[in-house]
Amino acid sequence: MGKYLLRRILQMIPVVLGTTLLVYALVFALPGDPVKAMFGDKPINAAVAAQIRAEYNLDKPFIIQYLLFLKNALTLNFGNTFAGQPVISEIGRAFPVTIKLALMAFVFEAVFGVVFGIISGLKKGKWYDSVILIVSLLLISVPTFVTGFLGQYFLGVKWHILPVTAGSDPGFLDLLMPAMVLGSVSMAYIIRLTRSEVSSNIAEDYVRTARAKGMSNSSVIMRHVLRNSLIPVVTYLGQDLGALMSGAMISETIFNVHGIGFLTYQSILKGESNMVVSIVTLLTLIFVVCNLLVDMLYAALDPRIRYA
Repeated sequence: MGKYLLRRILQMIPVVLGTTLLVYALVFALPGDPVKAMFGDKPINAAVAAQIRAEYNLDKPFIIQYLLFLKNALTLNFGNTFAGQPVISEIGRAFPVTIKLALMAFVFEAVFGVVFGIISGLKKGKWYDSVILIVSLLLISVPTFVTGFLGQYFLGVKWHILPVTAGSDPGFLDLLMPAMVLGSVSMAYIIRLTRSEVSSNIAEDYVRTARAKGMSNSSVIMRHVLRNSLIPVVTYLGQDLGALMSGAMISETIFNVHGIGFLTYQSILKGESNMVVSIVTLLTLIFVVCNLLVDMLYAALDPRIRYA
């Protein structure tokens, strides 16, 4: 188990380095001058512009900028924004909002995804099974920003059930609609995955054997069908928690939630390469750690995986 854990940790290093290099290159290749964007329409003194470029290493070649970023990142020094604020403090301010949003989306997709998936799997072929499948297919097919705008129009503007935007210090109700939109696609996948597993396991021989022994239908479903059906669902949920954190950009931008996704969007517009790459590095670490925990769980349950 120790060797397997070490091997998986070593595999994380090229993933993190490759991701940060790719994102740094993309931000570097963006059109426009960050210094000019900082001043807007105001005239720029050449000496001041040169001083700012030297301060933020913008006058150096791409690879030198990237290596300097890596060197400072090892000591958790991500530099300052163009406004003079430490990048790490800006991330620390926005990060709790995104964690709260991601956890709400996670609970929403887990609860409704599993419940509707079980209902659909146990009643395969019924009319409500067809309705659940059609709704889940629609949620997968429709882009998230369309779902967000529809939610704002109907739940916020037309029916006045939930706030249209969240703002800088959102409460539970402010984040409810963004969380539903963020978790809607994953919920649809969980519905289809749970339905597939339940409908497959309910036809297995061990289920027929349990019923032949005289077990009640509810005991067979709870003790045999659901226990085996939910293993891949739990695995999917573990991996999806990291994906929710990184996928919050669209929801936060639509609903004006001042979290990591909103901060990333604003930083891209301003050409703040340090901020963008720092956020992506953090999200990549969260994603690979979530995957590592899931792999560890699998290796603990099935020893054959450790030697694969």
